[in-house]
Amino acid sequence: MEKIKELAPAKINLFLEITGKRPDGYHNICSLVEKVNIFDVIEIFPAPKTSVEFKGPWKIPEVNTVTKTLNELSFLLPDVARKKPFKIVVNKKIPPGSGLGGASSDAAAILKALNKLWDIDLDKKSLVEIAARIGSDVPLFLYEGPCIIEGRGDVVYPVEKLPSLMFELFVPEFQISTKEVYGNVSFENISDLTQAHLRIKILISMWRSLNIEEMEKLLFNRLEEVTLRINKEIAEIIQVLEVSSGRRFMLTGSGGGVYAIEKRDGRTLLMNPPEIIRRCRHYKIESYRKSSQKEEHHGNN
Repeated sequence: MEKIKELAPAKINLFLEITGKRPDGYHNICSLVEKVNIFDVIEIFPAPKTSVEFKGPWKIPEVNTVTKTLNELSFLLPDVARKKPFKIVVNKKIPPGSGLGGASSDAAAILKALNKLWDIDLDKKSLVEIAARIGSDVPLFLYEGPCIIEGRGDVVYPVEKLPSLMFELFVPEFQISTKEVYGNVSFENISDLTQAHLRIKILISMWRSLNIEEMEKLLFNRLEEVTLRINKEIAEIIQVLEVSSGRRFMLTGSGGGVYAIEKRDGRTLLMNPPEIIRRCRHYKIESYRKSSQKEEHHGNN
């Protein structure tokens, strides 16, 4: 076996609505999601026994989506797992707790890699079923490009032939708990699935024509109001960015990362940012169309 390398891209939620509470305790969602070119880089080497190592500035819990993926596959395919041990090294570039989906993307990348490495030839349906048991957002990353996701994130519809977008992204140094955010969602003003579909359809039509000004007006994240109540600093970050730039900033997912869609003029939003922005990780990124990663750091991050 030679070394296998997989890129695990991050994601941006352009639209995210909660459409109800499920009997299993999860929330039903409807979301339009784009993959972007911030990557965790995953390398798999032959080894005497299977192990996992994370490299990066963040402490990853011992029980994580990668270990869950290995446990799931080892349970399903115990003979193969024993015969073909390996070492997984996850080079973390996607900040945890940022709403960028790094943990879920890692799990999907491992699933795809082991499907090839072990020659088990699982079809997409089987991979999606396994992915859904590992985590709600994991199935999303088994598909290329932008997608609409529903259910608890396990129902995925790819959207084809959408043009690439550019984003300006700021990620604060602290992490946001997904469990806490979803636990504080109010069901008073949520939309139903039909309304969410209509809003996404209009947003996609603006995307196809690259009408960024209209897209900005249609961006939505139901979890944002909850997150801003929980963490006042994110509200301050958004306010400073919007006042300084004249652009609309949105929260992505359930984490602390905030983004704006950029026009293709190469312009940096803030030339001399205040301290609260300098403490953030700053990325100029674009849709994941096999382009390279580009990141800048402010401050000491």
